[in-house]
Amino acid sequence: MRAVESSGTANESSTAIRFLDGVDRFIGFVCKSVVLSTGIALLLAIITGVIARYLIRVGGIDWAEELPKQLFSWFIMAGVVLALQYGNHIAVELIFNFLPAAGQRLLIVLTNLLLCGAYLTLCVVAADVAEIASAEINPMLGTPNSIPFHALVCGSLLTAVGALSIAIRVFLLGAQARPRGAPEESVV
Repeated sequence: MRAVESSGTANESSTAIRFLDGVDRFIGFVCKSVVLSTGIALLLAIITGVIARYLIRVGGIDWAEELPKQLFSWFIMAGVVLALQYGNHIAVELIFNFLPAAGQRLLIVLTNLLLCGAYLTLCVVAADVAEIASAEINPMLGTPNSIPFHALVCGSLLTAVGALSIAIRVFLLGAQARPRGAPEESVV
């Protein structure tokens, strides 16, 4: 009877982990696509603006000045989500290293639940600010000034989902299941 209960729990755990893996892969794909597309667009807009300043005597191209203001926040927020997923964020693990395995697990779960709540709060606040900023329109692009705030909304929501995913994964599998950044990017 004990083996059947254990097998059922392991199967439920592996189903949850497979689901979380799928969610993480989808979020990672979306964020990598955003980083790539906005990075290329930012680079092209900046190059166009610089070239135009040298060729046009009266100044640059207005849309090339406005576009980076609209896209940069998307670039950054996608990078924030990817940093969370890969464990490449700033962390101080002094206390963590002195805790037993159960304490490490609890600390990671609680920290990520707190992070999830903080980013959900930021998501709501950014949505309110985006609504206010939508009244302003960029003169050359004709786009609302709310676009960068929508990046904050989306990025905050995806960061909250990522933090929740980490919390659930660590709760089910232990502290060793947390994402860890590349060793060459760590300071010990």
